[in-house]
Amino acid sequence: MKKQKSNKYNGKKPFAVAAILVLIMIVVITLIGSSMVSEPSPNIDNSDDDNSRIIDWRHVHGLGLDPADNSVLYVATHGDFYQSISGAPPIKVDKVRADYMAFNAPLVSGFPLYASGHPSTGGNTGLIKSNDGGVTWQHVSNVIEPPVDFHAMAVSKQNPETIIGFDSGARGLFRTSDAGKTWETLEYPEYISALAISPLDSVIFAGTGNGIFKSDDGGKTWIQLNTYRGLPVFSLAFDDTGKLFASIKTFGIVQSDDSGDTWESLIHVDLTVTSITTDSQNNEIYVGGFSSDGFQEVYKISYDGSSYELIGTNKGLK
Repeated sequence: MKKQKSNKYNGKKPFAVAAILVLIMIVVITLIGSSMVSEPSPNIDNSDDDNSRIIDWRHVHGLGLDPADNSVLYVATHGDFYQSISGAPPIKVDKVRADYMAFNAPLVSGFPLYASGHPSTGGNTGLIKSNDGGVTWQHVSNVIEPPVDFHAMAVSKQNPETIIGFDSGARGLFRTSDAGKTWETLEYPEYISALAISPLDSVIFAGTGNGIFKSDDGGKTWIQLNTYRGLPVFSLAFDDTGKLFASIKTFGIVQSDDSGDTWESLIHVDLTVTSITTDSQNNEIYVGGFSSDGFQEVYKISYDGSSYELIGTNKGLK
């Protein structure tokens, strides 16, 4: 009968092995955990993890940069007016609430901000202006009676006192060349959802539910562009160099360097963009609109589409 070999380590060796295994597991878990904390994508700025960019706003209706200081971004919304300084989270600045349905920052220093929409008491504001960055607003003109409600508006860079606006009630396309003192009625191709005036030659571009139209004669006659015929246009904006940006259903954000003859797509972002403003000095655009989940958001995007960063969202409030 074979004699069983005694084991003086009984009760000790298994414990030592188990302890070693536990130590190995701790090291592995630590290494795995540290590897999962990767650097943020170079294309997206995720530096704000403290929810500071969650803003209690409703619909974002308009964006603009201060021409004297392009670090100041204006955000006009349904109910409040905000400023974002140097890309920081937007802060509400207006003293009296209103719905800023159309908004334009001037392209030249020394001129007011312009907007249109609804006061908190109801009705329409007509054209209103602000000379203090959106903190206070003054009435400029009713344009027609009852007062207009511009949802699409543009200001000329060549003559900042020239403003065009389309009444949301389809009562007309109007233009002033004296900062709102007098107005004339222009022809328009069909219901207009977006307007832009070229800074180079004052050609007017109009976005509609059926594509883009342009007028070379100040709004007397219109020509429809071949590209994007039949598609809704949500927003239009020029930069200082004459580059035209547009938000088109199905195609998203597109850009043209030749007054709309040819187009190329920009970066895809999960946003139906309803407002665009440009910063040609830094080759960036700011866009606002609603995500596929319905959240109202504002982003900064580089011209070449290589990067974008979040400025503000109401995603955490719903």
